[in-house]
Amino acid sequence: MTEQQDSVSPNKSQLPGQRILLGPDGLLRPIWRVALFVLGGGLALSAVSKGLDALVHRFLWLQLETLHFGSNFRYVVINAALLLVTAFFIRVFDRRSFRTLGLWFYAGWAKEAGLGVLCGVGIIAATVGGIVACRGANYAGLAGSFVGWMPQAVFTAMFVLLAAAVEEIAFRGYAFQRLVDSIGQLGAVLVLSALFGAGHLNNPGNPSVIATANTVLAGVLLALAYLKTRGLWLPIGLHWAWNFFLGPVFGLPVSGFTQAFQPYLFQAKITGAEWLTGSTYGPEGSIILTGACLAAVVWLGRTKGVSASPAMAEVLK
Repeated sequence: MTEQQDSVSPNKSQLPGQRILLGPDGLLRPIWRVALFVLGGGLALSAVSKGLDALVHRFLWLQLETLHFGSNFRYVVINAALLLVTAFFIRVFDRRSFRTLGLWFYAGWAKEAGLGVLCGVGIIAATVGGIVACRGANYAGLAGSFVGWMPQAVFTAMFVLLAAAVEEIAFRGYAFQRLVDSIGQLGAVLVLSALFGAGHLNNPGNPSVIATANTVLAGVLLALAYLKTRGLWLPIGLHWAWNFFLGPVFGLPVSGFTQAFQPYLFQAKITGAEWLTGSTYGPEGSIILTGACLAAVVWLGRTKGVSASPAMAEVLK
């Protein structure tokens, strides 16, 4: 139910000022919960970031990036902080179970995560294949030894998973879900997807207009993945596969980043125009990815085979 629907039958015992802040159920309206969450979450993450910086400065072993140790530690702490803030808001302001967030091991979570991985692999494989077919890039073979790549790839996969989880909890978690309650699905998708695109504007690699548009479109796809299942496993799986196969496997920049995703499995050489390859920003700046992502949005939006699990449907009643 949206906020507009809530306001049709206001609680007559509430004063006019209270009606602005409180819904008929006596709870703070979702839009104000979103505002408080952004403020509280922002302050909490800022404090956590400063604390991590102080720890890293004091304990030099936390700077160790062999097997992504330092980055993985940082992302574990940030994920924990985000989930703690989210749990507080769900309990105090929503008076509901933490499970409503959609990040618990309900029946079907693994199937949703696996489907997300398949979608992410499909989108990236189609994009890279299209770029190669259009002679925008070519591959000479493996970048190095597969045996040497594999152990490091395990820790890189963990790093990519933790980073994807942070972005999904931030952009498809509590704030997005309460915004859906407030302004409806379409409005929430447009707002958070635009912010998702804006959040990548300062990435390295000089993101082009196409790259920014594709990032917004990816935000739409990830939001739709949540809305179809009401869980975060499908978007997390999709986000992880997208980044892992684009970088460590296919050897291409991920949203402008390169070093963090090395070593690469395959050695790629970019030869085509920026609109085709994305240049230093990577295939996320390619017009081919635009087509692949649009196709995924249409498919996910229309398919009847993806829906909320009975366990999530029961929790959200």
